[in-house]
Amino acid sequence: MTGRREFLFFLCALCALCALCALCALCVFARNFYRRQTINTSDFLFPSEFPGRESSIHYVQEVFSTMDIARNLARQGCPHFTVVIAERQTAGRGRLKRIWLSEQGGLYFTLVLRPEIHPNQGYKLNFAASLCLARTLNRLFGINAQVKWPNDILVNEKKITGMLSEIELEDRRISFVNIGIGVNVNNDPTPDEPKASSLKNILGRAVPRKELLSEFLNAYEDYLHQGNFDSVISEWKKYTLTLGRQVKIVTTREVSEGYAQDVDDEGALILKLADGSLKKVLYGDCFH
Repeated sequence: MTGRREFLFFLCALCALCALCALCALCVFARNFYRRQTINTSDFLFPSEFPGRESSIHYVQEVFSTMDIARNLARQGCPHFTVVIAERQTAGRGRLKRIWLSEQGGLYFTLVLRPEIHPNQGYKLNFAASLCLARTLNRLFGINAQVKWPNDILVNEKKITGMLSEIELEDRRISFVNIGIGVNVNNDPTPDEPKASSLKNILGRAVPRKELLSEFLNAYEDYLHQGNFDSVISEWKKYTLTLGRQVKIVTTREVSEGYAQDVDDEGALILKLADGSLKKVLYGDCFH
């Protein structure tokens, strides 16, 4: 009898331990799920929060990349200045196929544009976007946001914004241009991003993403409507911190180093190499 009682006691204790472990696991899951699903109710990015733009804004909680949704919408004929917004991207992309970490609290969106311009002028849309965003950040928050060639935005030498664009042609005309933008707003950059920061870290407080997005969309749409493309590069230069520095440009094919002397009317970076010759760089990751 004693052995049987001990066995029953052991069995009951084991069941209780299993139940406790299951309960702990459930609590951890619920906590993590809640963290991922909770949104600051004062900072919704739903279409209804943007009066006058409700029909052109597509909002998702989580997605691989807003670029993917925007591309599908563009190919289905969505109108000019359609916006795709996500709270979180699990596979956001940067230049040279890098992953852009897109945790909740940041601002991640893609614009679908259908500009009436020649395809070889499409690059100006990127410069105009980074110009308008830098201006918006400075005006709203009183910071010194600057652009790094070709279109990153830095504050105090730390990156807070990245951009990526793609263009699709049809009959030698632009069918659409998609510009994907990621802004570190209230999210914390990971420790492996020492040269990145966020608006929250810079300002010491949470930032209303809705206001930032709304103000940027208005500014960028106005700029495109005015069509000031002839002056976009000269305006952009006023905000850049790349010129006048030693830089390294990395592409999938080569690495170039030199003195950043100018950005020409085609958006190319003009490098002065060690031998005194000039090199024109059309694209790549810029380090300085």
